[in-house]
Amino acid sequence: MKKVLSTLLAAALSVSAIAAVPSAETEKAAAAAKSGMVILGDSIATGYTRQGDVAHNYGEICGDYLGCKVSNYAVVGDTTDDMLALIDKMSAEQKKNISDAEYVVISIGGNDIMQYIAKGLIDFALSKPDQNFFNEGYTAADIPKNPSMSTLTTVLNINSILSYANSGIRAQIELSSLFGDIGSNLSFKNKNYEGYIETHIIPNIETAADKIKAVNPDAKIMVQTIYQPIQFDPTYIQKTYGTKSSTATFISLLRSQMEIVMGSYSEHISAVDGIDVVDVKTEFTSYDGELSTDTPGNTNYFVDVQTGGLSTMDVHPNQKGHLAIAAAILSKIGKLHVDDGLLTEVYNGIKDKDKYPAIAYATYKKVAGEPKVTTTSTTTTTTTTTSKTTTTSKTTTTTTTSKTTTTTSKTTTTTSKPTTTTTSKTTTTTSKPTTTTTTTTTTPIKHGDINNDGLVDSVDASGILAEYARLSSNDAKGKFTTAQGKAADVDNNGLIDSVDASKVLAYYAYVSNTDNAKSIDEYLKTGKK
Repeated sequence: MKKVLSTLLAAALSVSAIAAVPSAETEKAAAAAKSGMVILGDSIATGYTRQGDVAHNYGEICGDYLGCKVSNYAVVGDTTDDMLALIDKMSAEQKKNISDAEYVVISIGGNDIMQYIAKGLIDFALSKPDQNFFNEGYTAADIPKNPSMSTLTTVLNINSILSYANSGIRAQIELSSLFGDIGSNLSFKNKNYEGYIETHIIPNIETAADKIKAVNPDAKIMVQTIYQPIQFDPTYIQKTYGTKSSTATFISLLRSQMEIVMGSYSEHISAVDGIDVVDVKTEFTSYDGELSTDTPGNTNYFVDVQTGGLSTMDVHPNQKGHLAIAAAILSKIGKLHVDDGLLTEVYNGIKDKDKYPAIAYATYKKVAGEPKVTTTSTTTTTTTTTSKTTTTSKTTTTTTTSKTTTTTSKTTTTTSKPTTTTTSKTTTTTSKPTTTTTTTTTTPIKHGDINNDGLVDSVDASGILAEYARLSSNDAKGKFTTAQGKAADVDNNGLIDSVDASKVLAYYAYVSNTDNAKSIDEYLKTGKK
């Protein structure tokens, strides 16, 4: 009896032990049961534009495609600090939605960067009270501690700054140095620069990811790269401002620095552990080659920046932009199928489909899929109409001798067998040793033209500043090739520094306002005269 009781007790203990420890299968089943998507971030994720929200933001499009619930907690204007505060203050319902979600998609960092740029420009304006850079009625007292781009366009007189940029070479160099310093302080961390992206924005995103994982360890956290909005069509620049105008110069300077900054963000976010990166920047730019003033990229298709004036342009994605972001997210998730829902509906509503940039379009097509060719099994009742010819022989009582000639048609089928005749000809060639002398002609380095596009402009100057920042970092590793290094060292002193960048900018300003301009080497030797 004791033996029976001990056996039963042991069995009971075993069962309770199994029940107390979740099996691997149970955990996998719980993870598999998760569904839904949570959206966190800024105005990009909300669908905001200056003209009102888009009809369908990318969260809606993704939810329709995946057939899942989407909870969007993004807030217009939020920075990474704001997002962390929001996560900390989430309600029980919001935490439950994160806990149940299979995907958490984050769009953040753009406002951090824009605020940093806005503060730099406003500080510059404050340092020159005699230039009337502020709109009438605004003073330093109206500037908040962390000004946004909206603050910038409200309080600053952009036209006044553009006029200043056109006032002479000194102003051009001053503004270029300003943009270079702002861009380098955002992008590079070293003894000279702050590296705001690396020291502030990225750590905040890492903290946010950790907080999400604490609520839902199985969540797939997806963080978007930030597109570069200052990509204007060269034809638009020419028609609207003129290629040699101060506005065109200002845009070119801003564009080149923004490429460096957003590239730095992409590089740093890609190095974060525990997240998947959705490369929106590449989708919007949608260009494989070297970016330059003539080939700036295609973001202007997805963002309404070409509105006729810098003060009215919108840096937020339009409906086409939200479609492209949704396609990029869905492509990354990988649960693809032939779509007949909102994704396709939004695409079909685009009026200028013929201009859809190729790289982004390839992503869309991959996600939308190819509809099956409907084979209509029309039971073709092949009515084999056996045409029966009835020859009615009319009996005529005529005393005519009828002679009937029967012609037998003989069909002869000739089967032709292919005959292959191979003629083998052997040619013996005596090869005489030939000594080939290859003469390599080295293309002379054009000083200042680091991207080898035939121009020496603000893009080259910004690139030189970026290389200088890299060389000034702790590891002192640059990215230039030997040829680029020689092109960047315009004063031939063996160094790549801000002096080279300033000289390139001075030359660019000279070329932009001079017919029959000298080469950069002649200019540096003799000056403007």
